[in-house]
Amino acid sequence: MSQTPVQPHPEVARATGVVLFGGVLMTQFLGLPLGFRLESYLGVIMILSGLLAWAGAVGLLADGGRPVWWYALANGTSTIFAWFFTYLFGLPVTETSYKGQWSDRNGLLLLFFSGNLVMLSAWVLRTRQRNTGLPVVSARDRVNKQA
Repeated sequence: MSQTPVQPHPEVARATGVVLFGGVLMTQFLGLPLGFRLESYLGVIMILSGLLAWAGAVGLLADGGRPVWWYALANGTSTIFAWFFTYLFGLPVTETSYKGQWSDRNGLLLLFFSGNLVMLSAWVLRTRQRNTGLPVVSARDRVNKQA
């Protein structure tokens, strides 16, 4: 007997994605003083990262389509890679090496929000990919396909 995979409700997934993007934005905002204290280019990068998170949240509020979820997946994945590279190799062009400071609170929050954003967007994209070729068998499916 085959089981149907659990699918995220579109509105709940969008709202959760907005909250996760908001978490990334607030984490970047809270880390701004440290970023500017270490080196000014880090503060600017944190502002840009926060603006990208804000754009993702606005995109999810406006439209929950596949391109927005691909954006969420790319944003979360790139943030996770940047987090790992920062803590493995340190920051370039700074006097203070940030290498090996794995217990940094802002870094762990950023990893938490970005990791959950990656998992949510992958889940949404995976379930939408499975449902694209299925036949319409009920009026409810017909309404869902039109939406």
